[in-house]
Amino acid sequence: MSTKTVCKNCNNSFDGDFKYCPYCGQENRDQPLKFKDFISEYLSANFNLDSKFILTLKTLILKPGLLTKEILDGKRTKYVTPVRLYLLVSLVYFFVISFEKDSGIVINSKDIGKSGIVLTTKIHGADTLTGFEKTLYNKLILLNSKQGKKEFRRLFKKSVSMGMFFFIPLTAWIFYLFFRKRYHYYIPHLIFLIHLQTVVFIILTVFSLIRLLYDNDFIFITEVVILIYLIYKWLKNFYGLSVKKTITNMILLSGIFTLLTLVFLATISTISFYFF
Repeated sequence: MSTKTVCKNCNNSFDGDFKYCPYCGQENRDQPLKFKDFISEYLSANFNLDSKFILTLKTLILKPGLLTKEILDGKRTKYVTPVRLYLLVSLVYFFVISFEKDSGIVINSKDIGKSGIVLTTKIHGADTLTGFEKTLYNKLILLNSKQGKKEFRRLFKKSVSMGMFFFIPLTAWIFYLFFRKRYHYYIPHLIFLIHLQTVVFIILTVFSLIRLLYDNDFIFITEVVILIYLIYKWLKNFYGLSVKKTITNMILLSGIFTLLTLVFLATISTISFYFF
């Protein structure tokens, strides 16, 4: 016969064989709190880095499309929520790209006007340029340099990542129009794209870490090929398409997204160039 114990958190009495208190859920343990327990509880409370997170990440990476299906089938408790997972992974991604080598150029229109930077190339009528034109001209000169290109690329990647918060909901509507026969509501397509973008961030994070050590064209090509294959697998598995239909839809969607992406990138480029 098992003995009774009293929960130290809620003071309710329950069977001592229980691993957790049936009233408040606190773990039934008499051992003092160890350092590893403290770290585990901290990470679990702030980042949900427990078995649930590991299972979610494993399913997300190794079984394309399955995690979204599981969520839609009602198996939500066993996985980290899509938005929370997306925010956590994007946080790690932003953190990693912050370590990319800075060009050392910190300049904006106000700084140019105050510091009196001299134009490195003479153009006809340069003395008659307005303050804005001089600022634009100096930025174009910097952009033409190797360091300037690195700085612009760094700002561009950050802007794209932030812009995805607005781009994903719009993209979900397009997926709804294409695949509404498979899923009649908007939300499944939105969850699918949140999960897909999360995987994309993971891939980008891995390759960003690789580029911190070594960077060349082969690494970039490998990254692009993996991303294309990843999108193919997610579309095929989640929407239950044949190989032919998957490729056909990817081609059709690529045409639409090319136009949307051009507008999106033009806006991001303008913003990046403004703060460059």
